Amino acid sequence: MTVNPVELPRAERSAPGAQQTDAASKDINLNMLLDIPVDVHVELGSTRATLKELLHLGPGAIIELDRLAGQPADIVVNGRLIGQGDVVVVNDTFGVRITKLVGIEERLESV
Repeated sequence: MTVNPVELPRAERSAPGAQQTDAASKDINLNMLLDIPVDVHVELGSTRATLKELLHLGPGAIIELDRLAGQPADIVVNGRLIGQGDVVVVNDTFGVRITKLVGIEERLESV
């Protein structure tokens, strides 16, 4: 499969022909990205099981995870770790309180 590059027109905030600074054009380009949806997952832990073990699960069964109680959960965006946090309950709904973010350099290197 051949993929050809595509050039998109530059977004303009001001009247045509008006001069923009580099900072202003960067803001416009960033604003175009802010409404793009991303998948956010909070991972409490994981385990491996055989199909036979899974078929024997029923109500009340417990699946043991590879994390200790009290350890932070991983915050993953589009398959990439971006931070960690503590699981909390807010108005009978689970949430996560962010306690650590991966450094911007590490996030950019993983792209």
